[in-house]
Amino acid sequence: MAGLDDRGTRGRLPWIRALVARHPIAAFLTMVFSIAYPLMSLPILAMHGVIPGGVFLQRLPVGPDEVSGLVLTLGALLPAAIFVTWAAEGRPGLIRLRRRMTHWRIGIGWWLVVLTGLPVLTITSAMLLGDTLQSIDLTALLLEQLKLLLINFVLVNFWEETAWAGVVQTHLERRHNILVAGLLSAVPFGFAHWPLAFLGDFTVTSALTSLGLFILLGALVRPLLGLILRGSKDSLLAVALTHSVFNRTNNQDGISASILTGDGKQLAILIALLVLTTALALMLRGKLGPASRLQLDAARGPAMLAQMAPALEGTTTERNQT
Repeated sequence: MAGLDDRGTRGRLPWIRALVARHPIAAFLTMVFSIAYPLMSLPILAMHGVIPGGVFLQRLPVGPDEVSGLVLTLGALLPAAIFVTWAAEGRPGLIRLRRRMTHWRIGIGWWLVVLTGLPVLTITSAMLLGDTLQSIDLTALLLEQLKLLLINFVLVNFWEETAWAGVVQTHLERRHNILVAGLLSAVPFGFAHWPLAFLGDFTVTSALTSLGLFILLGALVRPLLGLILRGSKDSLLAVALTHSVFNRTNNQDGISASILTGDGKQLAILIALLVLTTALALMLRGKLGPASRLQLDAARGPAMLAQMAPALEGTTTERNQT
């Protein structure tokens, strides 16, 4: 990412860079949706027989929804994240983004929260709701779930959270507290995943219901991911792993479904999200606002803050006017 050269492009595209610097989130979302929706429509049309390829998709070792997820992440989210970061913050911003992606020294306590918080709270809540444990081969279960988690993490979540947490929520956190930034990012997050609802049979009602559920899921998950980002001192690695752990806890072939019998686990994951989000918000109280976000930015690169100065001045002016 640091290979992009400011000197070769600064003179040719100054107005684009200035526009993106003033409106980074709008630029990111415009780029994402203008790329993602056309690309994600291809597997949808293939699955419904409108264009060739449906049989090929069904023969792949991964499902059409996972193919669409890869298209969204690698075809739209990651390129948009790189371009907007470069345009708005220059090479210092790209270097900082790369360091955030590989930042792993977050402390054993935060690693325990990331890797075990949601599974433990979900299983405990489900059992309190009446679910019972199945007889399982624990070693085989752990190995299988670890394999699926790593696949999910490497192919999708690592790059996905580089975009959503590393760009969208980071910029929102410079104007809002973590929880508000997470809720605001849930809306485009839901719309970005909406094409997945059209892969199978659908109606207008089912499509709108799916959109609402995607946004609701984002509203539950994204504030938690924002808290992980702040508590881990800006580790996108930790955020992406939390996202993967959530998927492996909640999916139909995930941890809860593999070890629990009963209907409580559907409600249990919601309880786990709310409990963990509340606990971390209380733990980080006093560090939830924009001032703490700017301190993290400054700690990782004063040069980057100088690059961002026009955009930050605009933000300050807007807030003073309101």
